[in-house]
Amino acid sequence: MGGNTREDSDEDSKPPNVDRGFAWVILVGCFIMYLFVVGSIKAYGVLYTEMVEYFDSGSGNTAWIGSVCSLLMLGLGPFANLLSRKFSFRKVCFVGGIFLGLGFFLSGFVPRMEYMYITFGVVAGIGYGLCFSPCSTIISFYFDKHRALANGITVSASGIGALSFPFLYKYLIEEYTLKKALWIVGAILANVCVAACILRQPRLLVIEKRRKKAAEKRKSDQKALLNGDSAFMHNEETKEQEKKSCNCGGLDLRFSLFKNPLFTMYAIAFTFCMNGYGNNIILIPSHVKALGYDKTYVALSVTILGGCEVIARIFFGWFADLEIIKRKNIFLISMFVSAIFAFIAPFFDSFIFMAIYAAIVGIFPGSFWSLISVLVIDVVGLENFTSAFGLISLCLALGASISQPIIGWLQDIYGNWNPSFIVTGCLFLLAGITVSLQPIIKRCCMKPESDQEYLDMLGNVPLRHAPKKLPPVADDNDSLLDEEVDISFTSHRISKIYRPYKPESPPQSPLDTSAPIADPSEV
Repeated sequence: MGGNTREDSDEDSKPPNVDRGFAWVILVGCFIMYLFVVGSIKAYGVLYTEMVEYFDSGSGNTAWIGSVCSLLMLGLGPFANLLSRKFSFRKVCFVGGIFLGLGFFLSGFVPRMEYMYITFGVVAGIGYGLCFSPCSTIISFYFDKHRALANGITVSASGIGALSFPFLYKYLIEEYTLKKALWIVGAILANVCVAACILRQPRLLVIEKRRKKAAEKRKSDQKALLNGDSAFMHNEETKEQEKKSCNCGGLDLRFSLFKNPLFTMYAIAFTFCMNGYGNNIILIPSHVKALGYDKTYVALSVTILGGCEVIARIFFGWFADLEIIKRKNIFLISMFVSAIFAFIAPFFDSFIFMAIYAAIVGIFPGSFWSLISVLVIDVVGLENFTSAFGLISLCLALGASISQPIIGWLQDIYGNWNPSFIVTGCLFLLAGITVSLQPIIKRCCMKPESDQEYLDMLGNVPLRHAPKKLPPVADDNDSLLDEEVDISFTSHRISKIYRPYKPESPPQSPLDTSAPIADPSEV
């Protein structure tokens, strides 16, 4: 009949809807969004092969369509996350779903391939960008103990999309032609708006927004009180300032996170991995078609990749939560195995090997999406996660925007995809080497652990000039002077006796004090 165990007390101390309750509903919404958003873009290889034939364009030039789309999907990550903090994840993803469906629908009307850069690349790319990062980020706020597993389940939806969308594309193209197929797919992808309605703003971000508003209100009230300004005049001045200035404080990209060497290391490694992984989206189906196989085998190769991703991402997410092996080592093993198979791929010309290669890509480099969130949170913390993930997406976009056109140009030059496999293997290898340098980076670029512990200890000492933190929720009974505020006194009506006392010299001991000397002018 005794008290609760430690696990029970920890469970009770958790914020509501973390690892329980509505968190699983959020997981369902993110799963559906990820299925449509990432699943459709991963099956782009099927559309790519059809566009090359339909518009009679080169492989390199046509690859720019998917490249522009990928650039916006990843490059808009920082802005999408920061807009989500300001306006809510639900609103941003809903608008993204509208752009996504509209981009596919408009692509069905274009007469030339060059217009696809705008309709499919830009319009649909904006939709992908406004949906991808928010649905990848919000899930980490609702899970703590099972965070890696939840991320694994979410990103596994892209594998289900890769299983279904290739055959959906193939069926619609054969039955209704490419243009009408794009109209139907646009209507299907518009259901992202429905999934976005399930999302709810995380409690941590709601409290953070309240604290900022409370801080601004306290500072303004304090200045108005001490300067003798009327509340009406102060409110009018505040409104005028807001009209004149654009309130872009929420769009702080926080590039200072790159001062963290480990965060920079993971950003570089993820960029190499994404480039190699993104190459396979068009490399695998295009190489299968170049070997002489029909569209059924082309779609099957993408389906194998997606099917293996479904299982692998959930497994790696569950396995990472067990912490039997360091998450960093899981990433290293995945990169080196992927590099080996990419290097030997040019020596085989059968569909059996390409099926094995697609499975390897789905299992190992495809699973790194399950580890991105937990690895980033380990080095920057949850409070910086939205900005950090946005910056990671931006880094992925800068590389992915040129990797697919490069392998397309290599095919145009050499007449086969073998050099592209070598480039892809080198990218996987560089990703693994970058993370393997973590001990050297810690030793050379970071302070020793003992010094860091000493600094952390000093941080707990109540220093005189240490900045104070706001309470989690503003209290109406809090004093207006409970924090340091830079106040400028502009009113001459305030007597000096009401101003804060500023000693000009250090205080003397009681033994050294003497009687005050009267000023003759005051006698």
